[in-house]
Order: sequence, then C-alpha cells, then structure tokens
Amino acid sequence: MKYLTKILILLGVVSLVSCSQKDKWDEPDIPCQNPSVSVNATISDILALSPSGDITQIDDDLNFEGYVISSDEAGNFYTTLVLQDAPQNPTAGISIAVDKRNLYVDFPVGKKVVVKAKGLFVGKDNGVYKLGFTYDSGRGTHIGRMSASEGEKRLFATCDAPVKITPVEVSLQDFRNNSDAYINKLIKINDVQFRKGDLCSTYALEGLSGVNKYLEDCNGVSLVMRNSGYADFARQKVPSGKGYVIAVAGKYRSTPQIYIRDTNDVHFDGPRCDGSNPECDAASLTPNATIADLKTALGNNDLVQITDDWIIEAVVTASDKSGNLYKSVYIRDQSGGIRLGLNMRDLYLRGYHRGAKLRIKVKDLYVGKTSGGEIQLGDLYNGHIGRITDEIDQDHIFFTDETVDVEPVALTPGAATYDMVGQLVRLSDVKFSDYDVNEYFAYSDSQSNNPNPRSANRVIRACSGQGEIIVRTSGYSDFADAHVRYGTGTITGILSCYDANHDGAIGQDEYQIILRDIYDVDMTQMRCDPPVLLETFGLTQKNMEIDLRGWYNYAEAGTRKWQGGFYSGSVNHYAQMSAYRSGEAQNIAWLVSPGIAVSNGMTLSFQTAKAYWTHDALKVYISTDFNGFDVRSATWTELPARIATDSDPNHAWIDSGDIDLSAYSGQVVYIAFRYKGSDDYHRTGTYRIDNVVIKH
Repeated sequence: MKYLTKILILLGVVSLVSCSQKDKWDEPDIPCQNPSVSVNATISDILALSPSGDITQIDDDLNFEGYVISSDEAGNFYTTLVLQDAPQNPTAGISIAVDKRNLYVDFPVGKKVVVKAKGLFVGKDNGVYKLGFTYDSGRGTHIGRMSASEGEKRLFATCDAPVKITPVEVSLQDFRNNSDAYINKLIKINDVQFRKGDLCSTYALEGLSGVNKYLEDCNGVSLVMRNSGYADFARQKVPSGKGYVIAVAGKYRSTPQIYIRDTNDVHFDGPRCDGSNPECDAASLTPNATIADLKTALGNNDLVQITDDWIIEAVVTASDKSGNLYKSVYIRDQSGGIRLGLNMRDLYLRGYHRGAKLRIKVKDLYVGKTSGGEIQLGDLYNGHIGRITDEIDQDHIFFTDETVDVEPVALTPGAATYDMVGQLVRLSDVKFSDYDVNEYFAYSDSQSNNPNPRSANRVIRACSGQGEIIVRTSGYSDFADAHVRYGTGTITGILSCYDANHDGAIGQDEYQIILRDIYDVDMTQMRCDPPVLLETFGLTQKNMEIDLRGWYNYAEAGTRKWQGGFYSGSVNHYAQMSAYRSGEAQNIAWLVSPGIAVSNGMTLSFQTAKAYWTHDALKVYISTDFNGFDVRSATWTELPARIATDSDPNHAWIDSGDIDLSAYSGQVVYIAFRYKGSDDYHRTGTYRIDNVVIKH
C-alpha cells in the first residue's frame, strides 16, 4: 500500500507537468512581421496635397510613416491617433480619425506606424490637419472617422519597440503666436500654471464631452487645455502650483489649445508666479459660524458684506441637476438654509451635488436679498447681491469628502414663515388644485426651432382644506413637460419666496416650493375629496381633435370638431372650436361629457373664453337620454350658465358659476358644449372651454 501511494503521487506530478507543458504549446509565440508596405512619402508630402487646408482626396499610391504621440488609454483622446514624423525635432504631424477604441493597445506612444493613404482625404478640420473619410454635417463637408475594418487595412504598427518621444520645448507666448507650426506635435511648455479661476476645480466635468481649462504664464498670457469629461482623471483636481506641461498641440478654429494624454503630463510642483501655493483642502478649516449668523448679520438690510473671519459648514440640499435651479444651489446647516449664488452652470458636476458637505470662508462675501425677497449668499453685482464667480470661488468654497442625507423639515401649506426660507421642506397629505391636474409642470417648448421655455406656478392644497402654497417650476427643468399628478401624497422641495409687491413683506401667497426633481412629487394615494368629474383638457394636444376617454366629440354639421388648445403664456390647455375659414355653410360641433350619476347637492362649474367675438356661438346643455353617440335623438335642456360674450375681454376666462344639478338627482346626465357657426364672416368667432368640474 505504501508503494502504491508513492506511485499515485508520482503519476499526479507527471500529469500536472504534462498539462502545464501542453498549455504553453497551445499558445505559440508568433513572431512580429513588419508591414509589407513600401514607404514612399512623408507626412509633409501628405499635407502638401492640401496647402490651403481644403479637403482633398489622395489619388496616388502614397504610404508614409510616423510616430504615435497621442494615447486614448486615459480617455482624453477618442477614436483619434496623432502621428508626428520623427521622435524628436519633428517637422510635421497629422491627426487620423478611426472608429476604434483602445487604440493605445496596438499603437502605444512612441510606436512607429505605417499608413496607406491612397483613397483617404486630407485637409483642415476646425483648423487641424486630419486624415480620414468625409461626411456631411449639414453645415458643410468635414473629415470624419474611417471604420475599424478600414483602419486595419491602412494602419500598420511596425515591429520596432516604441521609442522615446522628445517633446518640442516652446514658450506659451511662442505657441500662441505660431500655433500652426506646432499643431499635431508633442510639445513642452515651461513656467505655466492654471489660472486662478480654475484652481480647486476638476480637470473636466464628468460626462461632458469637453471642458476648457486655462493655463497662463507669469505675464498673464493664457492658453486653453481641453479635457474630456470621459477621461478617467476628469474628477481629479488640477494642481495649484507652477511647472511644465507636455501635451499634443491642437487648435479649434482660430483658438490654439492643447491635449494631455493623462495627468502624468502635468508637472506643477513649484510655487505659483506670486509665490503662493493655495490649498483646496477643507480639513484645514474649522467652522465657527452658522447660516443663522449670516442672516442675523443682514438684519433688516438688503445687502451686507461679511467682515468677520467666519467659516460655515453646510450640506447641499438642492442642486441644478434637473435644471430647475439656475446658477445656484441651496445649502443648510443645523440653524437653517440659504441660497448660494454661483455664476457657473452644471454645478452638480463641479461637486455641488445633493448631500455634498462643504466649508465656506464667508469673509468678504455678501449676504443680501434678491429682487424676490429671498436671502442669498454671494458676491456684489451692480450694487446688489449677485453670484460668486469662478474667479474667486476657490478662495471661499472647499469640499469635504463627506456626503450627508438631509431630512426635510415638515411644513403645512399656509404655515410658512420667513425664517424657513431656504430650507428643505416636506408637505404631507396634500394635492394639486383641481385646475392644475394633468397640466404641465412648466413648458419646455423643446419641439420648437427657437425654444422659448415658460415657467409655471401650480397650487398645492392641504387635504384638510387649510392652506395652500405655490409650486414654481422652470421651463428649463427636465420635468417641465411632465403632467401634474391627480392623487394625494407628499411634496418635497426648497421653500422659497417671491415678493410680488416688492414691499419687503412676504405674505402666505408669496411663498413657493422649488422641486429638486420629479421624484420630489409622490402622489400615489387616492385623491382626497375628489370631484365626480374633473376635466382640465391637460391631456389634449394643440390643434388635434379631442379624443378623451368618455368624451364624445361630434360634428353635426360641417367637418370641424372640438380641438385641443394650448397657451404657453399661462402654460394651460383647453378645448377650442372655431368656424373661421372653415369654408363650410354651417359648423355645429358637440363636445359631450361622460355620463354622471347625480346625487343631491351636486354642482357643475366650468370656464369659458372667447376670441374675436362675432356671435354667441356657444351654449351648454344637459341630457338624461343621450345614448353616447347620437346627439340629435337626445333631449337637451339648456343650462343657466355664465358664458363669455362680447362684453368680456378676449382670452379672459369667465367662471360659469355653480350650477345646481339637484333636480337630476338619481339620474345619469350628460353635459354638452355645442358650438354653432359658419364660414360667414359674422359667424366665425372662437370659443374655448376649460376646467369642467362636477362636485358634491
């Protein structure tokens, strides 16, 4: 047994060795083969085919070689390969567009590459010589990418090991003055720093295609560094010192700019031109004041500069991510909330995301009241409270690494107080007003060639019947065209205000809620005290025949039916009918409601408006025997409603008054709006109806 065990162990070892050897045999080492392409041209020869930069197709059998100076490994270059004609002291370079990612794997920096150019196009695209295929952007012809398969037929890496690329040293001023001599070459610029306005910021804004950062020399001459928001270093902060940068030289139209491969190209280790070495770390700051202290310092004034060495610590409660805030965020500490004005866009990508904790050196900043009466922390602008610019924000605002969840403060509609303005609040057991249901939160006008977004106010009411408050939404928000919810639930947002009378006193009707996004609206419960019928026509489409569930739209004479209408000024939908230019001898159109089972005490109300009045074209009827499709066979009784007429202003909404339906208790009734007109000039008036409500 002892000998058998040894034999089995030996066989196992042999088996393992055999498997290991077999794995190596399965992966033969294929020797590199240089491309069988004869080089007969230089990059300069290729550029000479387009001396003025006009896009030119290469008809001759030209093959050239170059050395890779770009790299997409960090993501700052995208489907682009930049070659120069020598590892050092190059005379020319060219950018090649190829639809392939991870080019650095086959074409690392310093690799010699051979290119078959016949059939490709060469020329300047936005000021840079490129090689590729053409495409039409709709605004002219450009040089775009060749396909990956086409690239495999034209781009060949040689077997030579990558060589060191020695960048061309150039001063910033010289590069600015003679940028065309350096484009598509690797350059080194000494004695530069990021300008003050870019300190403590990130290289790019994550997710954006490109962001400009600015370098400057000690004489104030500046240069654009273009960085991609998809680069893996996009969220890294730029260094605050001075030194040198290595980069690929480029241009956008007439503006010279540079592109780094990664942050290893940036060596800013020395002090800045003024001898300083700014810190961007919040850890060195100790909070010693609160938001309440800022408001106390303001007192009854409209504007105050903070002169004390105060540092506050606060958390961002609302950002501009949804577009409902513009160049501002809201922050809060244990003492209250306040609006922080910042003269920059995409603040949420700059670190001001919801929950971000920051520390602010408020000395020399200002606290003041906006034109709407809200208190803001910012800077001076034309003698009033303004926004903090990117030239000074890095001197005052410092981010920690913490993200904090903020619990909203409970608020009841009608019970807002001025000291709560700026706070994140939550209203529970509330609903939107009847007239706002199904309307847009705001209006984006996104389908227009020249959009003109409109903000809108929607009213929130407590189910208890006590109090209401406005929800204010920007037309630039990403939920502007969402429809207002029907149900009951909660609303979360920032308490704001607007002093409509500019009297310095904020009344209950001047408080507003600003939503952070559509998810701040949770109206999933059944609507409290719902009407028996509620129709705002918010789900109709402008100039389209109305087709709403339960409603019957019928042309008794002529072909025109009731259509959806929309007025962007008030962000309001309605139903509309007109015989104007119908070309028909008679137009009779009916819009009939769903059947309603009436009980004692029910009332009907609606609104009407007229435009370009020519005659009383609209009447309102009720029927108990309408069969759902034949208005002519039903018995219709006219209702005593107030309808807009000649004496009312055009477009003004007129309340019908409450029409008692108790006489029809126990019966199912239908409400009909009948328009009667014709193409005759004196019978072409327009009528609108809105907010049809039947309630107990």
